[in-house]
Parts: sequence; structure tokens; C-alpha cells
Amino acid sequence: MIRRAWAALACVLALPCAADDLRLGATHTLEDSGVLPVLLEAFTKATGIKVRPLVAGTGQVMRYAENGDVDIVFTHSRRDEEQLIQRGIGLARADVMWNDFVIAGPSADPARVRGERDASAALRRIRAAGAKFISRGDDSGTHKKELDLWTAGGGLVSWPGYLSSGQGAGRTLMMAHELDAYDLVDRATLGQLSRRFPLTILVEHDPRLLNEYGVTTLKPTTARPVRAREADAFARWITSDAARSVIMAYRVEGERAFYLPGEARAGAR
Repeated sequence: MIRRAWAALACVLALPCAADDLRLGATHTLEDSGVLPVLLEAFTKATGIKVRPLVAGTGQVMRYAENGDVDIVFTHSRRDEEQLIQRGIGLARADVMWNDFVIAGPSADPARVRGERDASAALRRIRAAGAKFISRGDDSGTHKKELDLWTAGGGLVSWPGYLSSGQGAGRTLMMAHELDAYDLVDRATLGQLSRRFPLTILVEHDPRLLNEYGVTTLKPTTARPVRAREADAFARWITSDAARSVIMAYRVEGERAFYLPGEARAGAR
């Protein structure tokens, strides 16, 4: 299903962006988890509006918004989304869904972090062991979460095993698998790519590992023209019962991958 959906989107991306196509700034994790094409296919079917996704790390997506390259953003860094509104670039933000991050790594677990419920403590233990850790290093929402965890644990002090991919979630997982390294990754992306890059979940269920996705509409200006009608249609649809049904039905390896705002999952928060 995911491959068919992306094939359809590839046809759209191969064509010039039509005047009424929606330019959506979206994060790598939405793409790598497989949920983005499923949502966009359902949105286009419901509204007739075609979507041209620009996928990058959250920091780059925010720059797309600032430069007028997108009409709306779908990201997972509430702090950046709220700052976008405070700076007068964003109009309004709405919660869409959530899942959680995990620390995954080789099953041998050389840093002995398996079962640790404090993610910051786990990172410090990985550093103390001199084990390899692959950081996104790309100003993405995942990278920002990692830096927050380091800050909570006293700050990041680099070591020879601390490597930066500068890539999306999928490529970073590939590097971690190839190098027998640890990685901070969202659960849905890890599940989606687990057969290709089989890493073991070692640290989970720290409340700080919550991963919230939101949609932020943008303020149209002469310098930053926005397809407001199409953007508003997407913002309404992605928070509608129709979209919630798609989110609730989406599975990765037979398990629900995302949850609705206010919806609890046992052990996840």
C-alpha cells in the first residue's frame, strides 16, 4: 500500500507544481515511517487537492516556511512550531498525533543500557562506555530531542564514537546497523525499517521520549505567498475524524504506530 501511494506521489513530483497544488513541508520521520503517503493519498481522495511534499528535518522545514517555499508545515518540534508563530510567520498550530522515541542499538548492548528508563542516563552510559552513537546532526526534531536529553544529563561532551549522519531517520538507522551503533529513533520508523536494519529497542518509556506531531498554518505576505485555501483545507482535514480514522488504522509490523492527542497507550508516556 505504501509503495503504491508513493508511486502516485512520485508522478505528482515529476510534474511542475500547479498553481493550486499544496506545498507541504514535512519531516523525514513522517516519510520514513510510511504514514505520510497514506495520509496524503487519503487527503487528495477526499478533497481533490494534490500535494507536493518537501521532506526534510524540522529545522530545514522551518526555513522553507520562512523563505516562502511551503504553504503549511507538518513537523514534530512544538518549540519550533510555537516560535514560528511568535515570529509572525506561522498563524496557528494544532496537534495531530503522537508516538515515542526509543534508543535502539546492537543486541549485544556493549554499553549495558538495556532496560534503563532514564534516556539521559542511557546516553551518558553509552558515552562512558565509548560505544558508537549515530546522531542525526541535522537540526531535525529527532536531533533536537537528542540534544534536550543531553542537556538534561549535564550537556553533550563528544567522544570518538559519537558520529553525525547529517541525514534523515532511515539513513541514520542504516548507518547505526552497519556500524553496530546506538541511535535515537522514533518507534514507527524503526518498526517500518526493522527488516532492513534490525536494531534492538533497548531504552523506552521515558516520558521525555514523547514525540508529538503538529500542523502549523502560515501567514501569507507579499514576500511569502501562501496557497491559503489549500493549506486551510489540509489543516482542517488532518485534524478531522476522517484523518483520525486513517491514523488509528495505520499499522507498522501489525502494531499501531501513532496515537491521537489525548489518547493514552499503556506504558508509552
